Amino acid sequence: MRLPRWTFAIVGPLVALLVAVTPANADQHLAASSEFIQSLADRAITTLTAEGQTSEKRRQEFRGLFREGFAINGIARFVLGRYWRGATEADRTEYMVLFEDVIVNTWADRFSEYSGEKFEVQQAIDAPSAHQAEQVAIVRSMFFTDPQTPIRIDWRVASRGDIYKITDVSVEGISMANTQRDEFSSVIRSNSGKISALLDILRKKRDG
Repeated sequence: MRLPRWTFAIVGPLVALLVAVTPANADQHLAASSEFIQSLADRAITTLTAEGQTSEKRRQEFRGLFREGFAINGIARFVLGRYWRGATEADRTEYMVLFEDVIVNTWADRFSEYSGEKFEVQQAIDAPSAHQAEQVAIVRSMFFTDPQTPIRIDWRVASRGDIYKITDVSVEGISMANTQRDEFSSVIRSNSGKISALLDILRKKRDG
């Protein structure tokens, strides 16, 4: 199964300081982040590949998992970049809806192609955080499309208390957040800075 182009998630600006935690708390935070990713992946595979699922049901199930696991608002705003500030309230509202719909439709439909490939979390390491109350981990995993050429996927997980959210995904070292941001910016720049051009493309992707 090929990973879709719309594999993304978003990170905010990073700072050069690590959150100060005790070794015991750090270990707990990293273990919990790893478990969060493995559990989310296992549930997605089990739920979305069940026999007899309609496309609509699969999309509904994925939307629930996506909202649970990803920092959607932060993702959407980061991807739009500086154009968020200049967008009207109506454009922002439509963009947020389209953004989620396109991700849900694309990923849910991709899961219909899943044929038993193995997903394995390997380790988690601490990462910088912009907020004192937030801890961030990079959870490293492998997706085995075949035994000889696994795909490395790194998940950036931010946590506050018992709440964990994915804020970026890197595939073979390439940030999907930054990749998608570059693509959106290119579309808007090519159309005289008009966000309406991007909205048109997103509508077509959702409805196509």
